[in-house]
Amino acid sequence: MQFTRLTTTFAFAVVGLAGLWLLSLAPDALSQGFWATRTTLVYGSGVLALGLMSVGVILAARPLWFETALGGLDKFYRLHKWLGLAALGFAIAHFVLRKGPSWLSELGLFAVPPKPPHAKEVATGFDLFRELKHPAAEIGEWAFYLLLALVALALWKRFPYKYFFKTHRLMPAIYLVLVFHAVILIDRSYWLRPLGPVLALLLMAGTLAALIALFRKIGLSRRASGSIAKLALYDGNQVLDVEIRLETTWPGHQAGQFAFVNFDDVEDAHPFTISSAWHDDGLLLFSIKGLGDYTRTLAGNLHLGQGVVVEGPYGRFNFEGASHRQIWIGGGVGVTPFIARLRQLARVGRTDPVDLFYATNAPDPAFLAPIRQLAEQTGVAFHLVDGSQAGRLTLESLTVMVPDWKQADVWFCGPRGFGVAMRSAMLAQGLPTSRFHQELFEMR
Repeated sequence: MQFTRLTTTFAFAVVGLAGLWLLSLAPDALSQGFWATRTTLVYGSGVLALGLMSVGVILAARPLWFETALGGLDKFYRLHKWLGLAALGFAIAHFVLRKGPSWLSELGLFAVPPKPPHAKEVATGFDLFRELKHPAAEIGEWAFYLLLALVALALWKRFPYKYFFKTHRLMPAIYLVLVFHAVILIDRSYWLRPLGPVLALLLMAGTLAALIALFRKIGLSRRASGSIAKLALYDGNQVLDVEIRLETTWPGHQAGQFAFVNFDDVEDAHPFTISSAWHDDGLLLFSIKGLGDYTRTLAGNLHLGQGVVVEGPYGRFNFEGASHRQIWIGGGVGVTPFIARLRQLARVGRTDPVDLFYATNAPDPAFLAPIRQLAEQTGVAFHLVDGSQAGRLTLESLTVMVPDWKQADVWFCGPRGFGVAMRSAMLAQGLPTSRFHQELFEMR
């Protein structure tokens, strides 16, 4: 369901903008010769690039009203990535269409027809748009080069996250430059055609979102501050439990949600799943695995009493499904939303059968003990899959333990490759797409 929803939304954005552009063209717009057709395509590729980039910028501002429609903020970022790549593709097409004929002519690879003579523009006093056309074209070209470089860095997984985050902060400024570029250079008649009002609305909303990002106001109303109350490092799996005591208002959260956490240091906020249920006591627990450059150093850098800012909660990993039973699969630190759910069930009770599979290569007895205790207390069947001993959890091994798995809603949180493999195997065996729920959270 979530993948269908995302692909449908993405296709609607691309096809919808392309359709509005086509409706805005004159009937013979693509049959008026080489140069006229090229000009039409230059405008078309440009408005499509900026329109899709506008939607991506709006999503980056984390508007909560889209969360339910898209299935959670983790889906925002997947869609944001797709929109960014599509926008870049149209931007490249725009650049090539603009520069390509001159390159081909200079290289002698293609006989470009001579440009038809056109009437000279008669100056009738000061015209701001006319005076700004040349600087708008120049600055737009340099913004494109920078956009290309930043997208390449975002896609390069080995580029450190902390530097990616800092370079990505340039995106709103680049977007505003491209808005200026488009508003000055686009044919004014476009604003009176079907595409015009939609594009104008997207540019205004995108500009507002970009300004919110530039002034670091994203999620401002959803921030709470507090301090570190407890720290516990599990040596066996290198998971750090960080308990935070909030000192300002927190709206509460549901099991499976996450928050952005800033530990009052030089790094920016990072997203972590909340591994505690909300008891209206001001306490939040995060179980953080030392996987990257930043998280591996947290155990040595954090201390009791240290200031923390938490933004959230976000996410729709809410354990709501149509089936009478559920299967939870947590890969590594992906078990954290299920720990939160166990803690919630310990207070509210449970009636439907649940099987929890915890797949890990480094089981730590101290980390496992409270999970086992909670599972026993709530009646959840707990299955530990030790990858260092028994190998990886597969559909075949899961079927042995839960033969009627096809009757369940499956909730998965863990490494992307593991999730893709499990989902593909289950769907191939007949599980409806709507009953496989997976976290898609990737910041890049």
